[in-house]
Amino acid sequence: MLTIAALTFREVVRRRILLVTIVLAVIFLSLYGIGVHYGYKDITDSNNNGLMNTLIAPMFLSLGLYFGSFIIAFLAIMAAVGSVSSEIENGIIYAVVPSPVRRVDIILGKFIGYSLMLSVFASLFHAAVLLIVHYNTGLNAPVKAGAIALFCLQPVVLLAVTMFGTTFLSTLANGIACFMLYAVGVVGGMLEQIGTLLQSQMLVNIGIVSSLMMPADSIYRKIVFTLLSAPGTSMSHLMLGPFGSYSEPSVWMLLYTGFYIVFFLAMATSIFSRKDI
Repeated sequence: MLTIAALTFREVVRRRILLVTIVLAVIFLSLYGIGVHYGYKDITDSNNNGLMNTLIAPMFLSLGLYFGSFIIAFLAIMAAVGSVSSEIENGIIYAVVPSPVRRVDIILGKFIGYSLMLSVFASLFHAAVLLIVHYNTGLNAPVKAGAIALFCLQPVVLLAVTMFGTTFLSTLANGIACFMLYAVGVVGGMLEQIGTLLQSQMLVNIGIVSSLMMPADSIYRKIVFTLLSAPGTSMSHLMLGPFGSYSEPSVWMLLYTGFYIVFFLAMATSIFSRKDI
């Protein structure tokens, strides 16, 4: 299993998926840093409201994590979208399956390899956003292990779904399905925040259903609420609109996310174990 995990990481490097994502991340962080620097400078120079200036920095922090989540999601889906289907299409899997390696070990090994790579990438990205905001605004954003772990959990959720899809869908179909499912979760999360603001139970219910379908956005809301509950930042969620979190996702949502990952991973191993290759 560990051998499969190591080979999986090497495969991601060989296919240059990680390289492309790193380049995209560097471009994003560069533009984000420039935007935070000049945006915060212009706002503070033209506004003498101390309270307003205090709330601007957390806004930049949340937006950086929000849009950064898209890059992490891109890496998670693109890395694993053809982890099984493309190997079947190319015939590579025929050299692996006959060897004394259980099919469940292949799925779990790939999942572990991708998860470790995504966790390292997400941790570094999270740290980069915090440093950029602190350097340009002076905000002492709390470095919480729980928030970092949740930021790393976001791509793992998408990874589990992508691993499930690659066992019975073509590479292209799996990629489209995973991106659409992620979009459903993101849009639903925004609708839930708008519904909470407007006191519309229908919009809130739509958001809850979408979170059950794809809980990645709920994890982001948990991260935002955790970070912005620190002293001096607790009011910033009032200015973030659909990008903030008006209520903290419960621990039951985190437990559901754990079962969600286990369920799709179990389904992936079950389908692949019975697949006629």
